[in-house]
Amino acid sequence: MLPGWLGSFCCACLLLLSASALGADWRLSKQLTVKGTYTDNLNLEDVTTHDGAQGDFFIELTPGFVLQAKGRRLDLDVAYSLQSLHYLSYDSEDTLNNRLQANANSELYRDHLFLDMNLTARQELIDAQGPTSWDATSPSNNLQTSYTYLVAPYFKNRFGRLADLTLRFEQDGVFYSDEGEDSLGYRTQFDLLSGPILGDLQLGLIAENENVDYQDGPSDRFSKAAGGVGYRIDGRWRFDVLGGYEENNYPSLTKTSGSLWESLLTWTPNGRTTVKAAVGQRYFGWTPRFELNYRRKRSVWTASYQRDLTSARGERASSSVYSFEDAFGEPVTPETGSALDVPLDTATVTSSVYINNRFDFAVTAQTRRSSLGASLGYGLRQYEDAVRDEENLEARVYWSRRLAARTSLNLGLGWRQTDGNNSTDDTAANGQDSYYFDTGLTRQLSERTYCDLQYRFRDDSDSGSENRITLGLRITWE
Repeated sequence: MLPGWLGSFCCACLLLLSASALGADWRLSKQLTVKGTYTDNLNLEDVTTHDGAQGDFFIELTPGFVLQAKGRRLDLDVAYSLQSLHYLSYDSEDTLNNRLQANANSELYRDHLFLDMNLTARQELIDAQGPTSWDATSPSNNLQTSYTYLVAPYFKNRFGRLADLTLRFEQDGVFYSDEGEDSLGYRTQFDLLSGPILGDLQLGLIAENENVDYQDGPSDRFSKAAGGVGYRIDGRWRFDVLGGYEENNYPSLTKTSGSLWESLLTWTPNGRTTVKAAVGQRYFGWTPRFELNYRRKRSVWTASYQRDLTSARGERASSSVYSFEDAFGEPVTPETGSALDVPLDTATVTSSVYINNRFDFAVTAQTRRSSLGASLGYGLRQYEDAVRDEENLEARVYWSRRLAARTSLNLGLGWRQTDGNNSTDDTAANGQDSYYFDTGLTRQLSERTYCDLQYRFRDDSDSGSENRITLGLRITWE
């Protein structure tokens, strides 16, 4: 559960931003969404093996707001909604869900002292292998709320053309409403990079130290020191080499410390395209890395692969609830009453550290009246403290088209497969397959009022199938 002191702590930090906020442009968007939904499988029972699958109607009322401030010394984005769910046949299951994304970046002292802040609240699965409706509207015992926060002051200084120094301190926390190990983290980072005096050659030193304290578990430590050399071959190519040593302390069946190195090649043929390819090695094995970012006026292509060390708290601390930019990097105002998917590929809520193998691909294309997108994600978690793996594969496709000046159509299709293995015996593996299809119409009734009619079908190998029909009304005002 979120500690009571956190609210007071964040308020104190916001006071530090007040001076920066004086010259910012403020914008407040107030939103209200009302939905009525009928489902033929509210409790996510497997209709092939159970008699408990029942239909029901529930009402969803979601007030929310988006507060944004843009200025020379402040960049603030806050989106919050309170989702109230009332079930006609299950009054005892009525639920209130808090959803929050707050980001603040401020310059406290000109060109030298800065402050980053982040606060989130969202619903997630307790057991990634358990039943889910892909969102937080079903009265499932497999859902809980997680909270994260980050406060990070940092200092920057430029020594003329000679070098640039960055010293950053972070304090963060990850908390769970029901199950999971609450934790606090403390991180220090030191970066020293040579300046333009060396021309196309760049030298660098980095040092990092992180301590994670779990409420009822271990205290982990991660430390790293490395040096690097980079050279810009020409306007398109850059080559970097990094080498160093890391010393960690966390529960593991193998060693937790050792040397590291990486060679990175960056290709930037134009302002729209960036490709990075790296090969490296750490104490747990090879660490290849790849990034692709290709942008045109009406399409965006991204792809990435990375093999790195992280944990369940690390994934949650880096995740976001609402986005304030679209796929093209343009600023947007999120709809706080929209259906937020529950992350289906989250790690099991433990303090374990694991090697995360992650691949993601996404493409978005737009025409004058249509928008088409597709994504593919693959993840493999190899736990360090046990012979245990978690594997997931997910694919999504969506399409929307404006049928008339005030009417639009949307279609979506998604598929997900998960596998877990808790021993060296393959018979102990368990898997789950699920997919969904949804379609809907949106009609603009006035300048700030929209009506939505949506149908969704989902099928899960454990929870059976579900049909939903939703009628909603969205209102925004400033």
